[in-house]
Amino acid sequence: MALDVHVIIAPWDQHKQVLRSIREAVFIVEQEVPRELEWDDEDETATHFLAVNTLGQFIGCARLLETGQIGRMAVLESYRGKGIGKVLLEAAVAAGKEAGFERLFLHAQTYAEAFYRQGGFLPYGEKFTEADIEHIAMEMKLPLAFQPPEGLPAKESTPKPDRSSAEPLRSASQADFFEGYSDSLEALSRIIESARRRLLILSPYLDHELFDQEHIAQAVSALARSAPRVEIEILIYNSQLIVERGHRLLELARRLDQKITIRLLAETPTAASSSFVCADLDAYWLLPSFEKHQGIADLNNPVTTRRLSETFAEAWRKSREDPDLRLLRI
Repeated sequence: MALDVHVIIAPWDQHKQVLRSIREAVFIVEQEVPRELEWDDEDETATHFLAVNTLGQFIGCARLLETGQIGRMAVLESYRGKGIGKVLLEAAVAAGKEAGFERLFLHAQTYAEAFYRQGGFLPYGEKFTEADIEHIAMEMKLPLAFQPPEGLPAKESTPKPDRSSAEPLRSASQADFFEGYSDSLEALSRIIESARRRLLILSPYLDHELFDQEHIAQAVSALARSAPRVEIEILIYNSQLIVERGHRLLELARRLDQKITIRLLAETPTAASSSFVCADLDAYWLLPSFEKHQGIADLNNPVTTRRLSETFAEAWRKSREDPDLRLLRI
């Protein structure tokens, strides 16, 4: 089962090479924007976003400046028309809301005005030319924090960040790129241990190397026993291997069948199929290709976690029960 695309926050100092390569291809080569106009000092302080496909390829980007301006939205030519720009824009808007902006704005190329309207932006002012391309300014007013009626005590709130500071805008989201078995397992452990109410696991064969570990089983067991309404759902493609070989999570599901449910995926996995975990509404762990110990984890990325959870829900709807998973050994 393959995923479409997900978006990560990509610090400039770690990802400037790939961010530059995407913008070079789209703006400088394709749209013939002069190099001296494309690169500026604001990249160092901006929040950058990267779109990643199921094969772990970076295929699009955007940035959010400290002023609340969204820009440098670019999707590689062969990947356009697949909703990638929409996901990038949603991620940038979500980050702007989290950062406390009252207004977000952008300079849209006029042909893309309808796209940004669909994303909640409205035009203002006259059209203008930027880098020899016609643009229109557009903005989104964000909801103000609730103010109680006069005479009622105000609810305590987190102060808005000081935009006059020279410090770059930071989101709580910090993607962790991992490669190799030990790093994959360490990242997986962090995500599972962060769960408090809900844990979703999609892994075609519930990889023994990663998921059949004592500390993983202990973390899942502790979650299942922590509260009466905990939800733990696991999707796999084939139960034969874990039934014949045994698996700690299978034994847990058999003992705690009111809390842990394992079902079978309807689709046959391919080399491009993903393995992922969602913890609550914010944290995820992802192997873009389930056969490779190489991927991304983030403890606070509700946008990507929501998209993965929606993918899981659709797969769960099509899944089926397997009687072999319910049998207890004698």
